[in-house]
Order: sequence, then structure tokens, then C-alpha cells
Amino acid sequence: MDLGQKGVFCFTDALTPTQLVELAQRTEQLGYAALWYPEALAYESFSLGSFLLAHTDRLIVASGIANIYARDATATKQGQHTLAKLYGGRFLLGLGVSHVPLVENARGHQYRRPVATMQAYLDTMDKAAEIAPPVDEPPPTVLAALGPQMTALAGRRTSGAFPYNVTPSTRHEQGRSLAPTNGSASSKRCFS
Repeated sequence: MDLGQKGVFCFTDALTPTQLVELAQRTEQLGYAALWYPEALAYESFSLGSFLLAHTDRLIVASGIANIYARDATATKQGQHTLAKLYGGRFLLGLGVSHVPLVENARGHQYRRPVATMQAYLDTMDKAAEIAPPVDEPPPTVLAALGPQMTALAGRRTSGAFPYNVTPSTRHEQGRSLAPTNGSASSKRCFS
């Protein structure tokens, strides 16, 4: 999956279906490789991803960031494989642990230790790959990473990190402080 040099990140909750189509098609027409969208309170991440993919031909559509408290890990893996299979590998799954108000107040879940919770979620996703729709190539997953521990987890377990709301200088410092594990962290790409 080639994300190119630049992509578009857009908060989509306030957009109408017509505006969503215009956003996706204009992003593609302007030559951007990817359109990233967050999962907040209005649109469900996989449904929105499918809608955007259906209205584009080449654009990579990336959940930046799907909340892991919104669905179990098996449903996430099935959704990821379904979108990858149906749309020619153009879906990029970005996952995140979200924030206490969105997890506890809006969803009624108990917010747990972020890194341990994400690690357990990824373990379950790995097991679920066996029952998800088969794909020719495993679709990419990235993690929302605000700090060095989540960034390190992203380097060990996924295709990279999506440092949402992190400045380039902070990301650079985090990257320098991470020691590669068996070379894996050094080979991962960070989407900033």
C-alpha cells in the first residue's frame, strides 16, 4: 500500500452523505493517496469506510482512528478483511484506545491501561484472522500512538504508528528513543 507523501485527515461527523462523497472524490481528484477519518460519536468507522470506498476508485481510505472499545477484536478483524477484500486492498485500519470521556461516558465501558489493553486486543485480532474472510495479503494496521510505549507497540506489532495530535518534533524524539526489536521497529513506517 503506497500512502504517498501527503494525505488528508478530516473530521467527518458533521458532514452529510453528499458532503462525504464530495470530500472523498475531491481528495482522489486532487491526487492525494489517502483519506483518514476519526471515529468519534456520529459515524461508525467500518460503515463509513465502506461508504467512502464505494464512491472512489483509487483512494486509500483509512480509519484514523477506530476506537477499540466500539467493537470486539474479532469483529474488527472481520471488518478489516471484508473491506480489504471487497475494495481491492484500499482500506487501512487505524486503531486507537480513545480517551476516557468517549470510552466511559459515551460508550459505558471501563477505560483500562492503554498499552496492555491494545496488546491484548491485537492478540485477539491475530487469532480472529483464521475466521475472517481470506485475503491475498494481510491488510495493514496502524496504531494511534501519542507516547513512546504505544509507538513501540506499533513498531513491534503493526505496520506503523499514526501519531494523531503529536508534533513532528515530538514524533522525531520518540522515534530516536526507541530501540528496534529484532529490526522490526526500524522497518516500520510512521504516518505523520
